[in-house]
Amino acid sequence: MIVGLCLCCLASSAPAQQQDPRIADVTSRVIDAYGGEEALRSVHGYHASGGQLAMQSETPIRVERWFARPDRLRLELAYPDHHETRITDGAQGWTGSSRESLEPANAMKLQAMRLQTARLDTPLRLLEQKDEVEWRDTDTDGRAVLRVPIDTGLYINYHVDPDTWHITHVTMGMAGPPSMEFSADYDDFREIDGVLIPFKEVTYAGGTVTSVYQMTAFEWNPKDLEDELSVGARNTY
Repeated sequence: MIVGLCLCCLASSAPAQQQDPRIADVTSRVIDAYGGEEALRSVHGYHASGGQLAMQSETPIRVERWFARPDRLRLELAYPDHHETRITDGAQGWTGSSRESLEPANAMKLQAMRLQTARLDTPLRLLEQKDEVEWRDTDTDGRAVLRVPIDTGLYINYHVDPDTWHITHVTMGMAGPPSMEFSADYDDFREIDGVLIPFKEVTYAGGTVTSVYQMTAFEWNPKDLEDELSVGARNTY
């Protein structure tokens, strides 16, 4: 009994594994570069629009995004010959040709939608999940890499430029099966109402470029955000 009690005491007094101190330093610099914690916490969502080119088919797509923290996204994709709507709300997701025809997304598509929603969030996620952030060393371009879990088997890696402290690349992964990884480059950073946002994205599947997106309009905290994010609301396209 005495031995058992001693072992329990040793186990309970074992020091917790300390987080790499570089995580807090990089996170602080990123938050400052994007406008500071106060400015980022004032952001509840946004509306963005722009043009996207699907590289394999060279198809132009008009894109509308409505995003609300945490993890809510409505994506409208207007192709030359059809339309697609995607809505993500936490761990749920729906797809269809309009908001009136939405069906639950299948498991693999839902995972991809959840990862896209996470990557379109602000860097405030690094602070909000600070106890879960992992240091993943540096990439081949010398950028610090911080990993944030999204859910079991889902993660996002932020690649941080040490000269600007901008997130210039993200990698998103799903454990599967099958396991898959997607990534995106960010460029053309602009300050909107005191908060930094990238206006250009290049997306990849593996090492293959899948699309190039150029934002043309952006608004923080639009008044109609909740209406635009609702499932089954009237489609205006």
